[in-house]
Amino acid sequence: MKKTIASLFVLSTLLVLSTRAAALPDKVRVLALDLQNTRVETPGTPGSEFSQELRHILELADVDIICVQGAIDWENCERICQLKPGLQVLTCSAFTNAPQVALISRIGAVLSWADESDGGNGFAMAILQCSSRKLALFTLQSSKPATTPTSTVVDNVVSEVRKLKKFPQNRPDSFIVAGAAIARTTVLIDNTFQTVGAEPKSDNCPEFYVMNAGFLTRPRSVTLKGLRTSAIISDFDTGSSFSSKFAYQTPLLFPGETLASYEALIHPPAPPAPVGNNRLVFWAIGGALFLLFLMFLFRPRPRTMQMVPLANGGTGMIPVDDPMRSNLLAWIKSAFLQRLISHRQELMHNEAEATRRTIAIEEKLTNLQISLQARISGYEARIDRLEQELTAATMDNRELIRAQIDLLKEKVAKAKQEHALGRN
Repeated sequence: MKKTIASLFVLSTLLVLSTRAAALPDKVRVLALDLQNTRVETPGTPGSEFSQELRHILELADVDIICVQGAIDWENCERICQLKPGLQVLTCSAFTNAPQVALISRIGAVLSWADESDGGNGFAMAILQCSSRKLALFTLQSSKPATTPTSTVVDNVVSEVRKLKKFPQNRPDSFIVAGAAIARTTVLIDNTFQTVGAEPKSDNCPEFYVMNAGFLTRPRSVTLKGLRTSAIISDFDTGSSFSSKFAYQTPLLFPGETLASYEALIHPPAPPAPVGNNRLVFWAIGGALFLLFLMFLFRPRPRTMQMVPLANGGTGMIPVDDPMRSNLLAWIKSAFLQRLISHRQELMHNEAEATRRTIAIEEKLTNLQISLQARISGYEARIDRLEQELTAATMDNRELIRAQIDLLKEKVAKAKQEHALGRN
């Protein structure tokens, strides 16, 4: 009897551990990708430039879930999993004469299926275990708005969400909908779905809508060579029903990035004015004026006549140069050349000084932004730690922890304000 009880205890412990191991954390990173019938080749083979680009993004972003639209078939999605070990295809549709939708994740799904709508559009759906909560994911494609309200893929998704909420078992707690060119998005918003626009903005890129889940950062659109539309990546908190206030301000940063480098990446500085062309025009005008001045100065003039004695004892008139005019010309030439040399030296000195000051200011701004970002990251880390302590704290300590959290949030807001002033 004792051996039986011990065996049951060991089996139950292993079951709990395996269940926890096969679950994602509350905070997940999701990538939405519209392949547009692009074939994913094995890296190293001809035509695999897009695969190399996609593998770089997968390694850099380290996503937990991929919502795929415009896939060719299941095998095409399997090749995506080969780009980053640990990924697996949860489900892939088999629509008739249309691109497919699929879901890829680091863990298996509790439930998954696909449904086709009118015109070859439809969605794929899967339920995943995230910590102690269940997350329902939808990836859908809707190329054109439907003529009747009841036949759009968006309406079908909303209807599916209502059914899932009534499940006696495996009922999802949170919902995330991802899709490219989602038609009639007001239907999702009217059904309490939330969304946050991606940065930088991109036309026709996929979008995220959530219910009973929160955006942790502002979604980030990523350009992939070989695709007409950008992919989109975002972090979500499945354990929260509301988006963080930082979701509208804090961008999603990849490892090794700073806020300054991210801003420089999405908002590149304006190209410098064509200084060389302006100087060329200036020198051309100056040269033309100088030539006109020389032509005026050296134009032919009647020479003055002077009475001089002749050899035969008489007198006569001979032409002579005007000494005053000759001296004036020499002085003008000397003064003009000296002035040109002086202006050129002064211009070169001012340009060198402006370059030096610009470099010094840029170094100061970069150091200030790095320091402020480090302070903000430290505050946010302390906020996360205090929120975890708040969950496990007793009633006596909760008010104190909440006060600490509010104080840290004020510091974060103040630091971000200083960062914005520093950039301006």
